Amino acid sequence: MIRTDKSIAEGDDPQYRSCVRCHSRKQWFYRNDRLLYPLKQTGNRGDVNGFVRISWDQAFTEIAAKMQDVVSRFGAKGIHSIYSSGDQTGWARNSLHRLLNLLGGYTYYYTDYSFPALEHVAPFVEGKSNFLPNGNAYQDALRSDRVVMWGFNPHEMIQATNAGWYLTQVKESGVPFTYIDTRLSKSAATLADDYINIMPCTDGALLLAMMYHLLKNHLADLDTDFIKTYMYGFFDTGNTFVAGRTANAAYAVPAGGSLSAFIMGNENDLVTAGLNTGLSIYPDTIGYNVNSTDVLHGKTVHVWGQRAKTPEWAEKITGIPAAKIRELAEMYLTKKVNTFIGGGYQRHTESEQAIWLHRAFSVVTKNFGLAGQGSGYPVSNTSQSNPSQMLSNTNSVSLTALYDNTKVTDLTYVPTGQRYNLPVFVVPDAVDRAGTGTSKWNDGQVKAIHAGFGKIIFAPAGNIMVNQSGDVNYNKSVFSDKTKCEMIVTWDHFMTPSAAMSDYILPATMQGEKPAAITSTEALLRLNKVNDIPGEVLSEYEICTGLAEKLGKKSDFLGGYAEGQEGMEARLKAGWDAGNLSTKYGMSYDEWCEKGIATLHGTYNASTYAISHKAFRANPVTSPLNSASGKFEAFCANMVEDYEARHHENIDTVTSDGAGLTTLYHGGTLYTAGTGANAGRRFVYPIPMYIPTVEGRHAVDYTDPSDELAHDDPAGVDAAGYKYTLHTWHLMYRSHSTLNNVAYLNENFKKDIHGNPSYLDPGRKYTDGVWDDNVYEPIWLNPSDAADLGLATGDRALIENARGKMYVSVIVTNRVARKLIHIGQGAWQKQNAQGVDIGGCANTVITARPSRICKGMTSANDCRVKITKA
Repeated sequence: MIRTDKSIAEGDDPQYRSCVRCHSRKQWFYRNDRLLYPLKQTGNRGDVNGFVRISWDQAFTEIAAKMQDVVSRFGAKGIHSIYSSGDQTGWARNSLHRLLNLLGGYTYYYTDYSFPALEHVAPFVEGKSNFLPNGNAYQDALRSDRVVMWGFNPHEMIQATNAGWYLTQVKESGVPFTYIDTRLSKSAATLADDYINIMPCTDGALLLAMMYHLLKNHLADLDTDFIKTYMYGFFDTGNTFVAGRTANAAYAVPAGGSLSAFIMGNENDLVTAGLNTGLSIYPDTIGYNVNSTDVLHGKTVHVWGQRAKTPEWAEKITGIPAAKIRELAEMYLTKKVNTFIGGGYQRHTESEQAIWLHRAFSVVTKNFGLAGQGSGYPVSNTSQSNPSQMLSNTNSVSLTALYDNTKVTDLTYVPTGQRYNLPVFVVPDAVDRAGTGTSKWNDGQVKAIHAGFGKIIFAPAGNIMVNQSGDVNYNKSVFSDKTKCEMIVTWDHFMTPSAAMSDYILPATMQGEKPAAITSTEALLRLNKVNDIPGEVLSEYEICTGLAEKLGKKSDFLGGYAEGQEGMEARLKAGWDAGNLSTKYGMSYDEWCEKGIATLHGTYNASTYAISHKAFRANPVTSPLNSASGKFEAFCANMVEDYEARHHENIDTVTSDGAGLTTLYHGGTLYTAGTGANAGRRFVYPIPMYIPTVEGRHAVDYTDPSDELAHDDPAGVDAAGYKYTLHTWHLMYRSHSTLNNVAYLNENFKKDIHGNPSYLDPGRKYTDGVWDDNVYEPIWLNPSDAADLGLATGDRALIENARGKMYVSVIVTNRVARKLIHIGQGAWQKQNAQGVDIGGCANTVITARPSRICKGMTSANDCRVKITKA
């Protein structure tokens, strides 16, 4: 019997209920298309019929020989461990990395596909020690006057065990919820007292307009001394570093260079009030740091640096009425608000700006660091500890050529990872252009990458390589070229689109087929071995042991532990003991294995619900942030320097003429516009702005170029007839792309060509592809658009742009706005003979263009398409 619900106690020590995904585990185990034997590609990459069964000994021998060959030619820098998140037990990545370190290391990456901008902005704006912009614990919302869920959908994406249940209890206790999102999600339908529909990617405009309203009409109600104490660079004046931290002139805020000066534009209210010493120095437009052959070369979009960011200005951009914007701003000013943010709103080409503005807004309204008042990603009330697997390694090869330390005035506050690794989203570009000094996206670090990068790629338990990365067809073209990537090795359970691109597929154990531990919302879950291992499947630990033996490193890899599951169990037990977890959790290792769960709920109560930045709020001098100023940074010169240190030229010499600029920040010095090479606009500024996305839309009629608040069209998507914005979300039926082929789940929403429920033949083989032909992923379409297009629920439609085409099934619903098409992310791509994706993979049509600053994933909403009945 497989049990997924963990019964403990009620109240603050609740039962842990699994979601629909874990309740489908039976079919996950017992699928006929499960990979049971090692496979070797004998044809072209991507040809599932080219795979032949081989022995483990052959697989280990051939892979080890190629590893030695590449290391002899390129060193450890020739092997890349590509991003993956399909195995949460840790055995896949940790075993691989221990093995690779025995050969000298491997190249790695920084950030991830889920939260790239959040993870980039937070360390600069609120301190190097912050991995994300953190808010308070879910339970702290009980002490709020209002909860705002901003682009956050925990009921569907299943954000941590019990998250939706906690928030539902907060709602039932009488705390009202405001939802700001592009779609009426299940979370919004469950919790929202007030639902605010917003155009995708325009969150920054909303935040700027709310701050404008407070500065213009409620300045006397704002605690400006408080703002100066806790935030650097919001005003021109009062910008001191925290007492005890040495300030430096390179990070000084020039007159008119503060965030509030940008917000007020050409209005002088704050100059008159003595808070600013000049009007905004920022330009009205901004360009793109791209190659001369790029469609964006020489193009600009508005940032309205010389214009006041009024609610009326934001209404035309966001679609939210100006009166509602003012109401929302005043609610934040007068009430204790907990704002919980998700990840979707930062997955677009200008993803960094709204995150930065969120933190500034939390300081302006004092909604951080106190009970009932927080802003950011929800945190745990207490820190869980996972038993180490005792697979220690030295992480990765440091690629020092990727970062110019001389560009940064103070490296103390720059995260280490991005100084020695590539952003994960540009890895395909790096494999494509390694050693050429060029980049498809003009990325400075890719241009600096060494020859031989990615000659071998290991993909441990992930479908990122092609399916989950923007522009699947582009990625296929890169990874199919064996002169660029000489060997791809994947371990997985099924023939995913990424696995199909591999040279070797090594069948690995699932959760439930090996001992493991994972953490979830203040609990440590034990995953016992509950199922016999089918076929010739091995655990990742055993796979790496076999490779280590062929490399002559078996003894070093095992490190005194036994082989196989016996060794895995012994390592977990040793890790438990080394961490003194019996004391921490109040139970022995054997008791934990028997019970299946250990929690720390008993270590906290309502008086100790987690509050992020609590110590800083209480005393910023004794508990400063780990940022350059010791405060939150509305003006963050360190972020600009970091951009330049990653080998990005920040001076726009193509489109700028210097008009309207007085002083701006660049490379550790202040300069006057119009003097020599420093004249003109920049690609990245030290304050957050609202920058329209490359393929987005505004609420105003985007076909009217005479309206300056119509969305700019730098990529020409309007002219190409791509009138609809494709927006993705995380379905409850998949975890990213994991479980896409589990019929118990997908039969709930996939439809056949006639709009009828679809069923999956249990006798299908891995060579049969994703689903049967004529079975499609659904999209949500507004009734007005459906009428215009002649579409009805159940119809098949074709979605296309220059990047690709895919068939989908239509669901007509009022839960989405006009001109927006919503589709769940994670479906597996399968192209028919005409090159049309019948699997419904959103990344077939989504761009691989990285975001402006962090170079992150842009998949959620920055994509324009056309749709026709098919």
